[in-house]
Amino acid sequence: MQFMLIRTDNGTRAAATDPQAVLDDLLRRLPGGQTAADGPRAPALALAFAPDAAARRLKLWPGGEAVTSGPFPSGERLPAGFAVFEAPSRAAALAWLHANGVVSATDDVTVELRETGCPGGCAGIPPGAAGDDTCYAILLRSDAGTERDAIPLQEKLDRLNAFNAIHAAAGTLLAGDGLKSTARGARVRVANGGASIIDGPFAEAKELIAGFWMIRAPSIDAALDWARTLPYPTGPEVEVEIRPVALIAPLGKHAPVDAATARLREDASVRAEQLDAALRAELAPQPAWDRP
Repeated sequence: MQFMLIRTDNGTRAAATDPQAVLDDLLRRLPGGQTAADGPRAPALALAFAPDAAARRLKLWPGGEAVTSGPFPSGERLPAGFAVFEAPSRAAALAWLHANGVVSATDDVTVELRETGCPGGCAGIPPGAAGDDTCYAILLRSDAGTERDAIPLQEKLDRLNAFNAIHAAAGTLLAGDGLKSTARGARVRVANGGASIIDGPFAEAKELIAGFWMIRAPSIDAALDWARTLPYPTGPEVEVEIRPVALIAPLGKHAPVDAATARLREDASVRAEQLDAALRAELAPQPAWDRP
């Protein structure tokens, strides 16, 4: 199974101003290499966001939109970074975090554990190497539908999968996946030299994320334009946050790859090729006898 570990702050915004500290904190809570069968594996993707002064929020609804520039109100629980990793189960991931995640006397953070994947089975995008390009994350905000794991219409999933396949093949889309509802998740609160676990679901849906895309883009405005074109599986009202990615851990080709991870990447690649071919067939001119 694949999970996302999300780093937030307990009532402060200090970590959001220090991306290196956020990335280091995420990586020290997860193993650096392959582990035994009952524990998690080294993260496939780990990143930290730049301070949200450079971020944008985009709200879309039929016939309109609204854009808000950061920084955003300090009381909102915005993610400072996240890591995506493999574990055999939620229980195994939580047990590792509680027993082996490094906890220091000065910690005052919350890490949220979420199961990846969107209801209905949209195809995730295996992480690709970013190189030296500027990267941005488009974070899909949760709503009542995503919090009950509502399954989107199949045509919405097909449209999203085809869109993702084309942009991944073009090298614009570097990673992406949905997140299951917080009913399947948990929070690990680290404070005063100890850790406590709080099981989901969580009430503050608008302060949670339901999925992400990470892209290459020349500017925040270009990333905003890209976000406008996404065929979101939710809606008709959608809210996303576009965040500059400050740091990405040097994983990619240097990370150890076990057989299960290699198979997952191969399956995703095959799925993307199939979706791309399906989209080309859909856009091809129809023969006269087959037109409506």
